[in-house]
Amino acid sequence: MSPNEPRVWLLMTAVAVVGSNSLALSPILADVARDLGAAPTAVARASAAYGGGTALSALTLARLVDRIGAERALAIGLAALALALLGSAAAVSWPTLALAQAAAGGAAGIILPATYALATAGPPERQAATLGRVLTGWAVSLVAGVPLAALVAELASWRASYVALAALLVPLLLGIGWAPARSGAGSRDAPSLRSALMRPGILPLLVVCLLFMTAFYGVYAYLGDHARRALDLDAARAGLIALAYGIGFGLGMLADPFIDRVGVARLFPPTLVAMALIYAALIPGAETFPTLLTLAASWGLVNHVGLTILVARLSRAGGAAVGTVLALNSAVSYLGALLGAGLFGLLYDAAGFAALAGAAALLLAAAAAVAMAGSTSFRRRTAPGPIS
Repeated sequence: MSPNEPRVWLLMTAVAVVGSNSLALSPILADVARDLGAAPTAVARASAAYGGGTALSALTLARLVDRIGAERALAIGLAALALALLGSAAAVSWPTLALAQAAAGGAAGIILPATYALATAGPPERQAATLGRVLTGWAVSLVAGVPLAALVAELASWRASYVALAALLVPLLLGIGWAPARSGAGSRDAPSLRSALMRPGILPLLVVCLLFMTAFYGVYAYLGDHARRALDLDAARAGLIALAYGIGFGLGMLADPFIDRVGVARLFPPTLVAMALIYAALIPGAETFPTLLTLAASWGLVNHVGLTILVARLSRAGGAAVGTVLALNSAVSYLGALLGAGLFGLLYDAAGFAALAGAAALLLAAAAAVAMAGSTSFRRRTAPGPIS
């Protein structure tokens, strides 16, 4: 698959819709709470339900992508997400909203591994470029999806924002349905979770994923609050931090052809080290607004490269179990989100942002050590090619 094929743009849009839904509740939380007659903290449980649904789906339905094929699994996931979004729009209480968002998470647990499997199914020499284009959907959700959903909620209602996201899935379903299959019809003998975990190189990569995501979500969750307190920012200026991160993540797409030329195994450890240095730089850098914006953009760019490499390596090491392995990646990512928001919150309350950023730097240094230890054996186990 070429990075410029229409299918790649469809896959990127699917990721953007998933990302927009996962982030859209935060800016409209007060409106939703007022309309449903509930406390904002109660409505926020819908986000937790979404994350739990995604992780549970990734674990329990992990074999679906390998069993029925990535195209069919993606179509099922997109249809389920559309129904869940309409259910969210029709919610009459916070428990019904949480239930609908849990269903949306269940759909995302299928959509993400199926999308990544399709993106990495092409020639190795174009794998990172194609995957990087698809992963840019996360940046689109930050830069465009969430602000547009908030605007729709402001002009119409919060329910309309969920309807609009569901409407975006209709052309995606048509595009995926009409496109020829690219990853086969699947296999009745799809691998189990245990056999996928036992494949060479998978467990260390999942450890790296857990460290990577715990650090990211731990810092991202509290960076805005720290900036508002330390720099006396209003909500609009604090929102520019997320915008800078999203722009940097999108610009990371320009580095994807370089990843293909140099190879993911060779670039992975230095990329993780660079990320550790950025977290360390946030300790003094978060005290001035221009420096913070620069670091946020750099953070987004390096995170794009790191995530592209991580998913490419998991896909390559997954072999016939690629769908199951990428579903495990989604489950571990959401476990990292849970640990990051929870454990780093305790650290933030006890010792402040500097301790939090320092802990993230240590986690990425540990991830770099794990990646470095596995690079040589990974190259020895995989077939020759520019990606390895």
